[in-house]
Amino acid sequence: MRYNWGIDVSFMRFRESVGRSIVIAGLANRRAGRIFGLENLPFMPNIPLAALVPPGLPAPDPTFADDWATAITTTIELMLVSAGIAVLIGVPTAFFVSQLRPNHWLVRTWTFFAFVTLAMPLILLAAAWESTAGKFGWLVTTMTGGNLGWVGWIHGMHGVALVSLATVWATRRISSVAIQQAALDFSPGQSWWRVRLPIALPWIIASAIGVMVLASTEMSVADLHSVRTVADQFYLFYSVDPNTTSVLVSTLVPMVVGGIPTFLWFWLQRRRWKVASNWDAEPVDVSSTTTDTASGGVRLIAMAVVIACTLLLILPLAGLIIQTGHAVEVVDGQRQATFRWQSSVRAIAEAPKLFREEIAWTIQLALFSVILSVPIAMSLARLARSSKPVGLVVDVLGTMLFLVPGPVIGMTVAAFFRLPFAGLDRLATHTLVPTLIAVGVRSVLVAYGILRNAYDGIDDATWQSGQMDGSVVWRWWHLEIPLLRRGLGVAALAVAIVSAGDVPAAMPVLPPGVTTTGTRLFGLLHSGARYQEASLAMVHTGIVILLCGAILAMRLHLRRSSKGVD
Repeated sequence: MRYNWGIDVSFMRFRESVGRSIVIAGLANRRAGRIFGLENLPFMPNIPLAALVPPGLPAPDPTFADDWATAITTTIELMLVSAGIAVLIGVPTAFFVSQLRPNHWLVRTWTFFAFVTLAMPLILLAAAWESTAGKFGWLVTTMTGGNLGWVGWIHGMHGVALVSLATVWATRRISSVAIQQAALDFSPGQSWWRVRLPIALPWIIASAIGVMVLASTEMSVADLHSVRTVADQFYLFYSVDPNTTSVLVSTLVPMVVGGIPTFLWFWLQRRRWKVASNWDAEPVDVSSTTTDTASGGVRLIAMAVVIACTLLLILPLAGLIIQTGHAVEVVDGQRQATFRWQSSVRAIAEAPKLFREEIAWTIQLALFSVILSVPIAMSLARLARSSKPVGLVVDVLGTMLFLVPGPVIGMTVAAFFRLPFAGLDRLATHTLVPTLIAVGVRSVLVAYGILRNAYDGIDDATWQSGQMDGSVVWRWWHLEIPLLRRGLGVAALAVAIVSAGDVPAAMPVLPPGVTTTGTRLFGLLHSGARYQEASLAMVHTGIVILLCGAILAMRLHLRRSSKGVD
């Protein structure tokens, strides 16, 4: 006897997903929280709630849609777990990377894959880890539903890339005078931990806060693993018809509790940020203070750790490739797992044709987002550079807006385009305008943060002298654009990645018949279509890798050009 075991397991998983979706559809009604004291559903008066649940699944508690205390507690736990993983792995990784030369091949390899991991949307990273350690994973099968640890691990590994890159970047752009003085009193390792790390601490804390913000406002990974955070609870039960409590908890609580204290701290630390904020500055030459004086044993340990961290970043990407050709069969009553390169190559080769419409829509959404978001972000960043009070206001309001969960933003935009005004309905059903607005909220804020830092990298003398040379347009074209080339490139890449992978904000406002790779991947992950899931994720990963390669190539070209001018 020989049959495909994966089909049976996929069907079971699909049955569970359909059953959960049916229950969610009933709970989504705003009146459900008040009426579920009865035994019947309000829109199906003669059908009990338990009757809609497939056999073998437990009947849900009808009151848990209003249990915001549990959702808030779970959200806080997820934030702490994600940030803890990111800091505990990211900071030591940055230390060992700093013990090697900046142009070392291991450092370049680690940097590339860290950029790829950081640029991957969280739903794509979840697909990669699902292919590696999920129910159909080729390595282990411990990533199960309801597991807060795995959701925290996915967010944490995304955060590892963010924290480690921010730490390396900040510790390399400290004043050379401070580094030389530290080298007189401490060894290279002590100098890094006792001098460089404290100076770069604002950037490290900021990156950790970014990890916590994403964990608290992003719902696709939590929903995939049935971990009910505040954002996921709003998406599941109140996105169809929100009530006052759901809106207040999902928006005002994170905005007030998280936004104001965060940027009060940022404001107080603004001066310390500038110690390592020169965007166009090249990394300090640490060869004389670190690499040459470090012992051979330290360098070997650093190489081993960097290799291990790089493999940890590559592991989920390898899981995607293996999953495309991974098959589990039952032969003579025994399960056997096999991998065929032919099946893998065929699945990846067929994916662009199979998902050509999703890829085309995703590329359009990314390009239009770059065209619309980057100019707005640059205008805000320039305004913040010109006026400190205005910059503080934009920083605070931007942080509070960034803390609003994606489903809330998407439903707000969708509600606006349902207003009874001429033309709004056609824009909502025939154009990408609502989608661009929904995903543009975070895209603009991400680009603003990058360009805000780039503008701060322009020294005061250059900025003030430019104000005396010509008009605003002349200064913008002849002074600011050349100094912000690198920042603009990174901002454009960030906008493309964020807009293409912002599934929570895009889902409620996509026009009929329009599906992006992120939303399609979100659906495939819930239905258990593991081969299609892996092949689509590989296509999206390939696009991300090409974008990262393009920006790194542009960075090297700009660096060589600046050296040639010097």
